[in-house]
Amino acid sequence: ADAAPSIFRRGQIAGALFLALGATCGALGAHALEDVMSPDRLESWGTASLYLLVMGAGLVGASHGSSHRLSQAALDAVGVGTLLFSGSIMGLVTLATMDVGAGWRAFLGPITPLGGVLMIGGWIGWAWSLRSR
Repeated sequence: ADAAPSIFRRGQIAGALFLALGATCGALGAHALEDVMSPDRLESWGTASLYLLVMGAGLVGASHGSSHRLSQAALDAVGVGTLLFSGSIMGLVTLATMDVGAGWRAFLGPITPLGGVLMIGGWIGWAWSLRSR
């Protein structure tokens, strides 16, 4: 069995799942949540959905042939960062809309920029890994 495909397949699977989740969350925000959330919260929800879509597409493309350990670690950082970034935004918006979970909101708030840093750092790491090819 060829090890390289199984190494980069993880990023492709994660990317495809992010694409599905982003499309689902985007549709949910555009249709089901429109009467429940304020416009600013819907905008935040849309931003989180958009990042799932963009990072998902990036992971699918960048994972192809990324068998180098640094490449894979960098793309893992992008994946984790995307989950933290988009997930924390959606969690914050949902909790605020329900007017519950003040403690959770205080916890989730700092998670968003941490996710952003992981995404940015992951893409920089992936770019760095390309120099040795």
